[in-house]
Amino acid sequence: MPVEKAFAIKAEPAAIWRALTGELEFADGAAYDLLRAVPNELLSLWVDIQGGIRAILTYRLIPREDHTEVIATMEPQGLRYAIFRLLTLGRADTNYELLLVEGLANLKRAVETGRGDAAGAGDT
Repeated sequence: MPVEKAFAIKAEPAAIWRALTGELEFADGAAYDLLRAVPNELLSLWVDIQGGIRAILTYRLIPREDHTEVIATMEPQGLRYAIFRLLTLGRADTNYELLLVEGLANLKRAVETGRGDAAGAGDT
C-alpha cells in the first residue's frame, strides 16, 4: 500500500534536485537501484527499507509560485511486507509514514539552510 507525504520547500527545483542526487553519491550503491530520473522533476528508486523489505521511493518536484512542492511516495513491496503488515494489523505503515516525514524534513532543512546535502533524506 503506497504511503505519500508532501512538503513545501522554499527553493527552486534545481536546488532540491542537487540535494537529492548529491545524497546518492554517498549512499551504499547496494542499498538502492535507480529506476527513473527526470532532472528537477522526478526521482524514483528501489530501496531497501527494513529487514529484507524493498520499496519504490519516488520524489516528485512541483514548482509553485513561492516554493516547490516535494511529494515523496513509498510503495513497500513483496511477501515480507505483506506478512509484516498483516502481523501488525496495518500499523507498519505508520513507521513508513514517519520515515518519509523525517526524510522530507531533513531535505527541507538542508536545502533551506543552504547546507547543500540532504543528510538523512532518503535514509531508508
